Amino acid sequence: MLKAEIALHDLSHQPEWREGALTIGGSRIEPYAHSALETLFAHTEGQWIFVVRERHASMSLHANVIDGPLDAQHFAELHRACVMWPLDYVMIEVAKAGHRIKIRAGMYGAAPLYCRAKTSALTLSWDLADFLAGPVSIDLDIASRFLALGSIYSAQHICSGITMLTERAMLFAEPGKAHYHYPAAIDTSAQSPEPLDDAEADEAFGKILHGIVSSRPTSSGRIATELSGGMDSATVACALTKAYGVVASKGILLDGDERKSQVARRTKIVERLRLIDETVDIDAHLPTLDLQPGETRVYPHAELYLEAFDSLWGKARAQGCALLFTGVGGDELFPTYQSETTRHTDTSGELVEQARYHATGLLTSRAQAAVDSSRLFDAPAGPIPVSSLLAGTCQAPHLLRHGLWPVNPLSDPRLVAFCYRLPPASRHRRAVMQRYLAASLGADVFPPNYAKETFSAVLPALISRQEQSLASQLRECALADLGLVDHGAVLALLREVAATRSDAPAAPLISFLWLERFVRQLA
Repeated sequence: MLKAEIALHDLSHQPEWREGALTIGGSRIEPYAHSALETLFAHTEGQWIFVVRERHASMSLHANVIDGPLDAQHFAELHRACVMWPLDYVMIEVAKAGHRIKIRAGMYGAAPLYCRAKTSALTLSWDLADFLAGPVSIDLDIASRFLALGSIYSAQHICSGITMLTERAMLFAEPGKAHYHYPAAIDTSAQSPEPLDDAEADEAFGKILHGIVSSRPTSSGRIATELSGGMDSATVACALTKAYGVVASKGILLDGDERKSQVARRTKIVERLRLIDETVDIDAHLPTLDLQPGETRVYPHAELYLEAFDSLWGKARAQGCALLFTGVGGDELFPTYQSETTRHTDTSGELVEQARYHATGLLTSRAQAAVDSSRLFDAPAGPIPVSSLLAGTCQAPHLLRHGLWPVNPLSDPRLVAFCYRLPPASRHRRAVMQRYLAASLGADVFPPNYAKETFSAVLPALISRQEQSLASQLRECALADLGLVDHGAVLALLREVAATRSDAPAAPLISFLWLERFVRQLA
């Protein structure tokens, strides 16, 4: 939400608003300029706050700079209101005495803030690329867990010395020292079911979802929504058209056997919701497997199909879209708890175990020791599932470069809390979502036997076609030089994926390839 270069000794100066940024002596805080965001600056004797936050439809801001100092009571009330803001935000709090600063994140994690603290300075940015121009070293323990397919949501970053401000977290700094503070955990593992029948659950689900999508003001710009053809993105599209009317939809079309059913379902959704639709073919924008560093900075936690999404996001922005809604979070919205009997066989857990088995085969003993050690610094459980927060770290920098602000209604804390408390019958096979879609689109779009299409076959097939090129580039291996992977095991896994095109061995190979490219870039 912002970028900043702050010399701590400058914090004794009075801030001034100049040319879209807050200047404090020689330091500068620049908010991300977007119609979906607003800024607020206020001060009292010896203190000031600066906030960048999502605009809310029913809570308008009359001025971004409050002239004149506030008395202590009004400043405290304003501070409390900022902390309790219902959408995402980043808040900077400064006490001039002692040159002390606190950076606080909201709970949504829509565009995570990265930080580097030095003895007398602080650098902040929503774009990790801003930290990669100079010398950067890799945290080998974090890299080991990444290669082992561990989902890490933590202040600790794979680049040593860089800290990510996780949801609700705070970073404190003053000359000579800095420390990080995680929030209290929120236990979502044992929710008490709401005593709702189907009709009550359906009404509440629709009402909460409508409230979430309509909380963004129409003045924020034209709206687009990602539409894959699955239940999650279709649910968001239904809610948006009910709230706003005409909406633009953007989708990536698969190739092969899944394309026909995907196109047929998307066509029904587009026609019945009267969406302004645009698609790109995945085969026309395949991921690059070139391991040699290029001009474009790559990230360790990257969107795997960035080339296709980049094309789609570019089209959305060219058409004047400012907000991009997604179906991120839908897969985690209806959990099955350990106390409940699973009514169907879940093969996804078995696939994950197989993938991790193949990942273990890549690791050296040094890397495996890091994976086996206890994680002591992960972020505590919050109101949004970790997978949704990690999706933000993958996509947000690219979306913001396109001028698009991401909104993920299905991972909103209000909807997550409600769905987690639904009785088992309403959560089983997403029953409440299925009924919502049937009422909005007709029962024929997502029948009970519906099976969603995925991108899972794209990369294994691409790796198979480019096996010889990859093997040639892997004659040297940066991760092997760091002592994290066995070079021979990597080449063996490449041959296996090329021959079988199977999902389980492909997953760790893909993680390896993306991290290998990132490490080569740093070198």
